[in-house]
Amino acid sequence: MQRYHSEVQTLTTRAANDDRFTVVPIEGVSAADAARQIAQIAARRRFDDEGSVGYLAWDGTDGWYRATIGVQHPSQDGIVLKGVSILIHVWPTD
Repeated sequence: MQRYHSEVQTLTTRAANDDRFTVVPIEGVSAADAARQIAQIAARRRFDDEGSVGYLAWDGTDGWYRATIGVQHPSQDGIVLKGVSILIHVWPTD
């Protein structure tokens, strides 16, 4: 297990939705695992206990991930996630 530092930024064009924060070092088996855990923390932080992670994808740059977080709602096509996209940067503590 490796410990990872992180920074999280909400991707938005609305100033009222701008949110940036850091998370205490997270233990994970990989950077992607740490990013998923951080996305789950971000979802609970923004949407309380109803928040969840829609998807997590590597951004193509070392240590950078994009995720959607929000609240799931039923729809005619199944389930839709209403929320925001976030950018997560993780790097090893050592």
